[in-house]
Amino acid sequence: MNSFAVRAIDIGYGHVKYTDDLDPDTHDVAASCFPAQSPIAPKRMIEADATLRRDTFLVPCDNQIYEVGRDIALALNSHHVSEVLDQKYPLSTAYKARLYGALNYMSHGLPAGVIDYLILGLPLTTYLTLSDSLAKRFSGKHVINTRGQAITVNHCLVYPQPLGGYAYYLMKHGGQAKGTPRALIIDPGYNTVDWFVCQGMTASEERSKAIQRGMSAVLREVAEHLIQELGLDANVSEIVRYIDQSMLTSTPMHLYGKPIDLAPFMPAGYHIVEEAAQAVKNSIGSGADIDVIVVTGGGASLYSGELRRKFPQHEVVETGEPNLSNVRGFHYLGERLARSAARASGVKESIGA
Repeated sequence: MNSFAVRAIDIGYGHVKYTDDLDPDTHDVAASCFPAQSPIAPKRMIEADATLRRDTFLVPCDNQIYEVGRDIALALNSHHVSEVLDQKYPLSTAYKARLYGALNYMSHGLPAGVIDYLILGLPLTTYLTLSDSLAKRFSGKHVINTRGQAITVNHCLVYPQPLGGYAYYLMKHGGQAKGTPRALIIDPGYNTVDWFVCQGMTASEERSKAIQRGMSAVLREVAEHLIQELGLDANVSEIVRYIDQSMLTSTPMHLYGKPIDLAPFMPAGYHIVEEAAQAVKNSIGSGADIDVIVVTGGGASLYSGELRRKFPQHEVVETGEPNLSNVRGFHYLGERLARSAARASGVKESIGA
């Protein structure tokens, strides 16, 4: 019996999400994330390999060595600019370094050093123009760390990010509905809010759009308000990073050794959320033909309330762990491709590592 290794990576502007194999406890796809930061590693860091003392990796990309991983905040100074909000980001060295970071984390479950199907995602704003280039870029063999470890990707496929969230929704809830619902999928990401209407895996391109009113815009408004109100000597990017981490981990934000209650400052960014929800409403109209509205992505909890106000007649649901639902959905799509390939070849396959 052969075995197909399927993995998925969703590299956003704020976080890098990736999958492993099935979690034996939850029977769901194991998934995790780390900050989308990749500073160039100083020479002393490379020589000492300080990653042995923190949860990061040194990855070689385009004649430079970058550090990536969960503890990357330890490598950043207060003036580090966190956002790389550029539509060519998926073709950048920073994107490549972060993808290599994800490959390092998942490599322990790939003893053969091979991924048969690697699924990546792109926002709707760049999917049509960059998907082919991205798939070609990450097919083949990749040296993923300074120790010379390599991973070979046999097939790399790219999907629109909201499609991953919808695939995950169908896996978890599709069996509860008769037939296949026509759904409006809304994905508030770090840079953009994407939405599209689909039934099954067939999307309506005419009703697929995006607007740059994502979480980064909200967090910048909140950070600027917080700095002004508290009279802080801090730059906006630094505070954005702290707020983002606090929201991601559901833990209090601390500044100067003191906990900060973010609740009084969050309304400063609500006009961004309202603008995004109104843009969806203007695009979709009443949505009378929509059976369900699915909100996925890292900003789901912040945007879903306003979306319910814009669509009061609809069921508006959030996917479980919405920041990881897109990448889990990509993984399920990869498994489906692997099974189809197995049937086509007449070979009995097991899907996993």
